[in-house]
Amino acid sequence: MIDIRNILTLRYDPTTEIKSPIPQIDINQIERRKRAFPSSEDIELELRDNIRKNITGLNPKKISLALSTGVDSNLMLSLIRDEYPKLDIKCISVSFDEASEANYAKKIAESMGTDFYNVTVDNPLKDLPLLISIIQEPRWNLYQYYFIQKSKQFSNVLFTGDGGDELFGGYTFRYNKFLSLLNHNHDWKQRVRSYLDCHERDWIPDQEKLFGETVRFDWYSVYSLLRKYFDNKLDPLDQVFLADYHGKLIYDFIPTNHKFFNHFGLTGFSPLLDSKIIDMAFMIPASAKFNDKTNVGKIPLRKILSTLKGSNVSDTKIGFGMDLKKLWSTNAKEIVIATLSNASIFRDKIISGDFYNHMIKIIEDTQNVRYISKMLQLLSLEIWYKMFITFEWSSRHSL
Repeated sequence: MIDIRNILTLRYDPTTEIKSPIPQIDINQIERRKRAFPSSEDIELELRDNIRKNITGLNPKKISLALSTGVDSNLMLSLIRDEYPKLDIKCISVSFDEASEANYAKKIAESMGTDFYNVTVDNPLKDLPLLISIIQEPRWNLYQYYFIQKSKQFSNVLFTGDGGDELFGGYTFRYNKFLSLLNHNHDWKQRVRSYLDCHERDWIPDQEKLFGETVRFDWYSVYSLLRKYFDNKLDPLDQVFLADYHGKLIYDFIPTNHKFFNHFGLTGFSPLLDSKIIDMAFMIPASAKFNDKTNVGKIPLRKILSTLKGSNVSDTKIGFGMDLKKLWSTNAKEIVIATLSNASIFRDKIISGDFYNHMIKIIEDTQNVRYISKMLQLLSLEIWYKMFITFEWSSRHSL
């Protein structure tokens, strides 16, 4: 059973039993790693070998590839094109507004001789009942559904660059903040707190007031879930990489993707999540992945990409994100208020109805994106609760 306290605080539940296709990492092995570590050339050879095995084994006439303007998907596209110059590749991106990277991604795809398709999602909330019925968890930011759905039009094989951020240091906007919050005297709990401060959109300052009378919440229980990643002798950023890997990657991104793959009958591949690549990544020290002076991450992957055709990537990480303030004003506010006006999660005292009203006022007064994000989590929780707990709704329910 999902622990909603964790879902609403971390955005994933590490107490859930899942069959992950990628391994848990032995912290002791990292502590004993040698000074010599895999080079970018070693990683490239392994990636090429993985790509050849996957494509040769299936022998597809066409493949799809989820493309952004970042390093990971561009590296996959460049390596696949280099290995298979004549393979028909369909690149797919998802955009939610004009700030998206779709136009730049299109230029990259065309420069590599591939077709490009952008899926524009005007209202990402209207499909939530269907999407939640597929993944069977209370989540709302499920952009993967759209490029996986689109890829089904072209091929049963979809390649992604998943794993690059967690394995090679792609969340650069968090790392320097984390380091700035650290003190050499900090114990594991203070390090966990600093780590969570770098994920501030996942929780709100008055998080403990969010829950109703039937749910007991305390921060120490949350900290304890992350203790093993920070209660060791590793470099602080190695601790962060471990927590990221064993967090949303294992308990959110990968299982969510696999559920959508199964729903559409697709085979998904992420060469960066091959077990050998994972082992190699954790043999590389944090300082060889992320330069805290220049704020550049994924150094080994950038070195590989710089020798290939598709080296024109964006330095700013945009991803498949959306403007939450705009989403709230255009679609979310009306949907949230209509759906939660008579919510079962309030009736059954899972979530505090009084605090929900307080959050509405905060959003009206400040447009605070942390509270908007929390509202969208409550929306997904209500949908999930009515589908899988009280059985009041079906996947055909419309918002």
